[in-house]
Amino acid sequence: MAAFWRRWIGSKQVRLSLDGGAELRQLTMQDARALFVLTVRNRERLRRWMSWIDSVRDEDDTRRFIRESLRNFRLGRSLQMGIWLSDNLVGTIGLFRIASAEPEAEIGYWIDEAAEGQGIVTRAALKMVQYAFESWQVPTVRIRVEPENVRSRAIPERLGFRLRGEVEEEWADGSCRTLLVYVMHVSEFDKPIRE
Repeated sequence: MAAFWRRWIGSKQVRLSLDGGAELRQLTMQDARALFVLTVRNRERLRRWMSWIDSVRDEDDTRRFIRESLRNFRLGRSLQMGIWLSDNLVGTIGLFRIASAEPEAEIGYWIDEAAEGQGIVTRAALKMVQYAFESWQVPTVRIRVEPENVRSRAIPERLGFRLRGEVEEEWADGSCRTLLVYVMHVSEFDKPIRE
C-alpha cells in the first residue's frame, strides 16, 4: 500500500513556499516517523487544545492519519500539510471543506514549542487562505479556536479575520468546549497582515 502512495503522490505533492526558510509540504507516508516523533514531543502541551492527541499511540496511528488525509485530498475534502523549517518538520496545518449554507473551508494548525514565536504559523495560515480562495474557490475561510488559547487566537486576528461568534463542540470524552469562530470572506483577503 505504501508503494502506491509513493507513486501517486510523487509529482502531485502540494508544496507552498513561505518566507524565512520555511515551506509547506503535503504530508506523505515518508513523513510518518517525523510526525509521530513531533506529536509525542508535544503531547503534554497540546493535550489541552487537541482532542485527538491521545489517540496517537504509535507510528501506525500516524500512518493511518496520513493515509486517510491522502485519500481525503484525492476526494477534494482536505489538505494536510507539514510545516517545514530548514528541512525539519515543526508542525502541521490542514485545510478542510465544510458543508454549510455557504461553502466554507476551515484551517487548523499546531507547531512545535521550539518553533513558536517566529511567525511561521501566521505565514502558513496566510498561504492556506490563499490556496482555499484560489484553488478551492470557496467564498469563506474560518478558523476556530478556544478563547484561552491566546497564541492560536492571534493568528486569525493578525490576518484580519472577523469574529463571527461562538460554538459549542463536544469532545470524545463527553466534555463540551466553547470555540470562537473567526471568518474571512474572499472579498476581504487583500487586507494587510497586522503586526
